[in-house]
Amino acid sequence: MKKCQFVSINKGDTLEKLAVKYKSSIESVQSSNPTVNFNQIKEGQMICISSELSVCPIGSIPYQVKDDDTLGSIATKFYTTVETIIDTNPNIDPNNLQIGQIICINEQLPKIPTCPSMNIYVIRPQDTLYSIASKFGITIDSLTRINKGLNPYNLSVGSIICLPFTPTPYIIVIEVQLKRLLLYYLGRLYTNYPVAVGKQTTPTPLGQFYILNKQVNPGGPFGTRWMGLSQPSYGIHGTNRPDSIGFNASNGCIRMFNHDVEDLFSKVSVQTPVIIL
Repeated sequence: MKKCQFVSINKGDTLEKLAVKYKSSIESVQSSNPTVNFNQIKEGQMICISSELSVCPIGSIPYQVKDDDTLGSIATKFYTTVETIIDTNPNIDPNNLQIGQIICINEQLPKIPTCPSMNIYVIRPQDTLYSIASKFGITIDSLTRINKGLNPYNLSVGSIICLPFTPTPYIIVIEVQLKRLLLYYLGRLYTNYPVAVGKQTTPTPLGQFYILNKQVNPGGPFGTRWMGLSQPSYGIHGTNRPDSIGFNASNGCIRMFNHDVEDLFSKVSVQTPVIIL
């Protein structure tokens, strides 16, 4: 029997957003509310969210299939294998994934090396030692020295390597009122990202800081990446609350969408200046 949890519609909610927020599927939300027209839902309206599809075995987590997902891309995202996903989901059809479908993932985190510099990098598609060295202004020799046993001809996407200290061409500027993170390269605006900042009761500290350390998959409210600041207890990180981005919602840290923080993480290094205005 399905367990029904009644929740209130918030401003901006859609059928798709509700399915993502409550780790359900579009089909499950619709079938649990047969009389609701989701094209005309209103703020404050109560609907039923069934939890039946969200139950995964202990040691695994639910994942909602998105557009263009394949088992291969999902396996890469969660540092696991296609075979492991199929074993965990014996009834899945690998050739017929449906958008909104819920599958269970045994999350296998990558082995994280101990880096004296606290400066780490996650291998991305198309990376080579040459492209990584060029991106951070270092030499291939310095990369192989700091990463003993690294095979330059077999870089595995999602694996983690250490980076030596190096002067950085980037500067991060965070505009609290605009809720934007601006990334400058050699003094010119390179790109920007939406963020969430501190609540009025727990404001984001203003001033000049720098990235002190970097961590992969801190988990929970910190999402998939953490970049600790020189201001103790504060950092730039991902989130498990993507609906909070663009708002005063944090305890003072800078929250980003996970895909955005992963992109930023791949560009900046320890010692990158961070100016919060």
